[in-house]
Amino acid sequence: MAEATLHNQIAEAEKQMADLVAKTEALKKQARETDLAKAKELIKLHGFTATDLRPELKTTRTASTTTKKASPKRSTKRK
Repeated sequence: MAEATLHNQIAEAEKQMADLVAKTEALKKQARETDLAKAKELIKLHGFTATDLRPELKTTRTASTTTKKASPKRSTKRK
């Protein structure tokens, strides 16, 4: 009997956790939308350009944008 109540408590806790995760994601989405609107408003107000904002934006380098160093070629001549 005690095992059944423990399993019920675990199931209830997992359900609550899933509900909280969903609520958190919804709030993050709402906050993102309002923050993005505010950022757009400030960009328009101050006339910022992409060049002005480039250092603040997160950028990642992909393998195609990095330069590869050529390995030194070995001579076929014997010394």
